[in-house]
Amino acid sequence: METELSVIKPASKIRHNRSFMIILSSVLLLAFGNKLYEIILPLMMYDITHSSVAMSSMKTAELLPNFFFAIFIGVFVDRVNKKHWVLWMIGLQALLLLLFVYLFRAEVHILPVYYAIGFVLMTLNYGYFNAQVSLTKLSVPNRQLTEANTKLSFAETIVGIMGPALSGLILMLSDISDGLLITSLCYLIVMGLFTQLKLAQENRTGPRNRFMAEFLEGWKAFWQNKLLMTMTVFVIFLNCTSTVISTTVIFFAKDTMHLSSSTLAIVLSVSGVGGLAGSMILNRLRQAWGLGKVYGATILLNGLAYLLLFYTHHLPLLITALLLTGFSSTLNSICVYCVRLEQTPAHLMGRITGITGTCFRVGMPIAVYASGWVIAWWGTPVIFISCAVMNVLLFLIFLPTRLRMVH
Repeated sequence: METELSVIKPASKIRHNRSFMIILSSVLLLAFGNKLYEIILPLMMYDITHSSVAMSSMKTAELLPNFFFAIFIGVFVDRVNKKHWVLWMIGLQALLLLLFVYLFRAEVHILPVYYAIGFVLMTLNYGYFNAQVSLTKLSVPNRQLTEANTKLSFAETIVGIMGPALSGLILMLSDISDGLLITSLCYLIVMGLFTQLKLAQENRTGPRNRFMAEFLEGWKAFWQNKLLMTMTVFVIFLNCTSTVISTTVIFFAKDTMHLSSSTLAIVLSVSGVGGLAGSMILNRLRQAWGLGKVYGATILLNGLAYLLLFYTHHLPLLITALLLTGFSSTLNSICVYCVRLEQTPAHLMGRITGITGTCFRVGMPIAVYASGWVIAWWGTPVIFISCAVMNVLLFLIFLPTRLRMVH
């Protein structure tokens, strides 16, 4: 349904929507900064500890905020001025990144402190992301949401190609933590962009209920939306496999294939090439097959990519697997975001994003933490084949569901 909170006229083109273009530019910069963070932080942990358990523990600390706080953050986002909220979320992350760099360079390698900083960083990061989803809903009419999500994904996948390659150059510098300084700078630039954001009727005008009443209103809307609930169940399991794979691949490349940090960063950019291809063809695939069938195909393709990783012993096969993973994962993510945005009214966007965000990640902390021990005991091949089998089973379960028929 169309909402009165949309701020552009039906005839307007999305590229003429100033508010959305600010959001798109911010996503581009933050995606670049975050890509550096995602690559450099595990490498920093590996350099300090050479331990798969330490790397997986750091990843677990980053996943926990979404599990504990996403539902409540969604209620706050629906109640507050989203522009001011975003500025606080971004600014505090920039400061914490600077603290991370200081501790690393001072050789204060106290792992619980690093885990705590990662935990708070991801809490703030999710606070920003939830508001960004809401702002996208406010800025773009429903009929243009697929196009908007495609453009946002396109920006992220462009960075998926450029970010790792550029971080490879950064890793050649004297200090690996330089990448986090650049990430902090990206955040500060985005703060400047968001100060220029203007939205008419950003907050709803009706009477505001008590916090718990609004919290329960969000859950009621979620439980009544059977399509979104079905999608959420699949995402719970698929996120477990994809997150475990993303951490395992880095350990596998460093510990088994003995790739240098700079080579690894450039190799990882291949997944961005696949993601770019996926974001460019989604609209045509949706028109030809429907969103549900595209989503099902991505489940199977991810399983195939994980199987290739199981058989990987040489760089060309690793590159092929990462290319396929980037392609299918990007299509998968856009499908999920499209269903969530199209199924949710604007005034509930923060809460539904928070609820689904929590559910999406409910199994991820346990899966990632356990994977560190599995790698230590039995090696990375067990992770790759287990995730491949899981995706094939999920695809078979997906086939008879109503979700497959979504157009």
